[in-house]
Parts: sequence; C-alpha cells; structure tokens
Amino acid sequence: MYRIIDKIIYNTKPMSSKKEETYQKIQEAISSGDLRPGERLVENRICEIFEIGRTPLREALRQLEADGYVDVVPNKGAVVRKISLKDVEDIYDIVALLEGYATEIATKYIKQEDKRALRKIQDDCKEAWRSKDFSRKWLGKNALFHGYFPKLSGNLYLCSQIDGLRRRIYRYRLIAATIPGSMEKHISAHEEVLNAVFKKMDARQAGRAMRRHVMYVKKTLIDVLKHYPGL
Repeated sequence: MYRIIDKIIYNTKPMSSKKEETYQKIQEAISSGDLRPGERLVENRICEIFEIGRTPLREALRQLEADGYVDVVPNKGAVVRKISLKDVEDIYDIVALLEGYATEIATKYIKQEDKRALRKIQDDCKEAWRSKDFSRKWLGKNALFHGYFPKLSGNLYLCSQIDGLRRRIYRYRLIAATIPGSMEKHISAHEEVLNAVFKKMDARQAGRAMRRHVMYVKKTLIDVLKHYPGL
C-alpha cells in the first residue's frame, strides 16, 4: 500500500494547497485499486509519507468522505469505502448514457486530425490486446479512447461527470478487461463506434454503439462479481 503511495507522490503534479495535494494522491490510490475497499488509512503513516500535518490530512479525508471515496468510522478512522454490486451497476448505467450522449455530440464536431488520433489509439488498444498488456497499456489506451469523445464534445461539465464516475470504478475496469474473451468484444465495439463516426457520420448510431459497448462491459463484469464477490 504505502510503497504505491510513495510512487504516486513523485508522479503527482503540484497543486494549490496541501489539502488538495493530499486529496489527489489518496483519490488516485483508491481509483487505481492500490488502496482497496475496506482498507484503513493510518493517519500517522500517511502524514509521515506525505510530509504533512494532521490538519490538511483530516481536511482531505472529510472531502474524500463527502465525495464517496472513504468512510470515517468512529474509533477506527478512515477506511476506503466499499462499492456494492448495485453501486457498480448504477455507475455503469449512468456512464453508458453520458458517454453515448458525448459520442453523439462529438460526431458532429470531429475533424480529420481527430480521426487520425482515434485510429492511433485504437491501434494501440489492439496491440495491448495482442500482447496481453492489460494493467499497464490497455487501461491507459482504453481510457484515452473513451475520454476522447467527451473532450471533443466541448462540454466540460459532461467531461467532469464521466471522469469522476469512471474513477470510482477504475479497479473494476481492470477486472473487466481480463475476463476471458472480453477483449475481443471491446476491440470490436470500438470499431463499431469508429465506423459510425468515421464512415457514416451518424451521431445517433455512434451514440448507440457506445452505449451498447459500456452496457456489455457492465454485464460481463457484474456476472463475474456475482460469482466471485471477494474481487
């Protein structure tokens, strides 16, 4: 746990305050799965690693609790909030709707340079699939693919909502990627989206393709989590 946090400290960009910096580092560790649901955040150790006082840490923990990342338990302190099966289902349902909408908007504004960028990202996704590089390459490239459409839509609020929801389920996205046979479906679904955007310039079809893709990921993931609830 703390080895991972050490790594994050040196990779995180400076922020405007110790509270915000601490919030960002802990949030990233939770989103990536390095801090697992139910894991306790020991104040003394985190203060030592982050080289901060208790006041900014506790302020960050209050914000993390308000945002749904941790629970502050009496006589125990802060623990990473557990995400229920229903939470995962609900989040994927909303992501499917929002990403589908973002893809519809983005299709209307797409340019040739965007098409080239998306094709390169998709080629990188295929390479990650062939090399079975799930945790390092696939997650990053897949995130770029899904994040491209909200950014292209130009709607900052839409981008923020999608990004926040996806951060909550980041560790489950790795599980979804490693389900046997699922990667082929992901690659094929990406191609369906790109075909609707590039060749047909059909915003509604592109949105539907994105929604189907996200809902498929949800279904396969939920099936696995039901059989292996300890994941």
